[in-house]
Amino acid sequence: MNEKQNLRERTNPVFNTAKATVLNICLAGDSDARLLTEKLGIDVGSVMQNGDDQKAVFDTANRAVIETRYRTMNKLIKASGKNTVLDIPCGYTPRALNEMFKDTNYIGCDLPAVIDELAPIMGGMLEERGIKNKEYKSVDATNYTSLRSALDFAEGETCITTEGLIMYLNDSEITELCSNIRSILKEFGGCWLTYDPESSSLTLSTMKAIIGADALKTMMSSLKAFSDKSDIDMGKNIMNVSAFDYQNGVKKLTDFLNSAGFKVERIPVVEYMPELNSIADMPDETKAALVEAIKPFCVWKMTLDEDYKESEAGFENKSFGVNVKSHGGNMKITLRGRLDSITAPEFLAVYEKAAAEEKPENITVDASGLEYISSAGLRVLLIMIKQVGNGNLTVTGQNETVQTIFEQTGFADLVCDTDM
Repeated sequence: MNEKQNLRERTNPVFNTAKATVLNICLAGDSDARLLTEKLGIDVGSVMQNGDDQKAVFDTANRAVIETRYRTMNKLIKASGKNTVLDIPCGYTPRALNEMFKDTNYIGCDLPAVIDELAPIMGGMLEERGIKNKEYKSVDATNYTSLRSALDFAEGETCITTEGLIMYLNDSEITELCSNIRSILKEFGGCWLTYDPESSSLTLSTMKAIIGADALKTMMSSLKAFSDKSDIDMGKNIMNVSAFDYQNGVKKLTDFLNSAGFKVERIPVVEYMPELNSIADMPDETKAALVEAIKPFCVWKMTLDEDYKESEAGFENKSFGVNVKSHGGNMKITLRGRLDSITAPEFLAVYEKAAAEEKPENITVDASGLEYISSAGLRVLLIMIKQVGNGNLTVTGQNETVQTIFEQTGFADLVCDTDM
């Protein structure tokens, strides 16, 4: 792994889960996904040869979840009738190759670690088939400037999809995402589709239909593995509707989205659900149980509430900057602009170069020029705290937005703040 990719993985480890998604789509019988996995160097054969019966059942259930989500969303995007699809995150999926999007402007967006690998491969496959009006862009979904730049060639109304994104965000990032999407819809028109709010509830019901009584235990073990890898508590945010408080969760999320300027429509998944290749060999009663289990759950569709009164805040962002000075074991870091998934690798590289030259014992971060910090930026601060020890990293001068993020994520207890 080269140094650039290493820095990206350490600041944004969740991008690795995207390869598991395309692998499962491949194993569910998607021929485009199979070609893509081969070009990505993913060993499909070794997965298919797994002889553990219990794991095989879990893998089938998980595959059914992913296939349902992917193919259902394809049909819903097409049904929206919009000229442009803004797919955030596109992951490593072959959606741009799908026949139903041949006349659509498709823009696949993801972290640079994904796009740098995927774009050349997909570009070649698209060119071979003579498919045009398809692009891939590196973005941070919480950064409006980054997101808006991906739409430079967009035409007509836009269908924005956030399939498999929201579970990885904290509440402050979700607030930024909602604001950014609303601004895009205000400019271009269209809608926002997301499978994510009820994804955990739908997954649990799917697992119960296929696995049975051990479904919850199996699912929680899987979630813990992903959470441990990503350094975040997956799904515990304002846009997750808990299976254990479902009706109240739906109401709370509807109220939140209304307050963010959206009208909300919930579309039953079962109305767009295809026949699943992943469970083709299962008994008819299992298939019927799965359809029954999915019936209560919905994809969320948001459109603009034209009566919503917007705040006067703008989107003028300072360019990111980091400066490090060290002397006698004391390091001072000055930050400017947005610290997010695009800029966090640069921050980590500058810090580690300086720390290698003179190992710090205490670190002071001047955040007076810092506009915003995402989970990727917090992850860099956590790396620094682990190196110098609790109580030896001080953040000063942070604005109200950054301080609120510290408090929401628990970082207020890890950094010594003298200026707020």
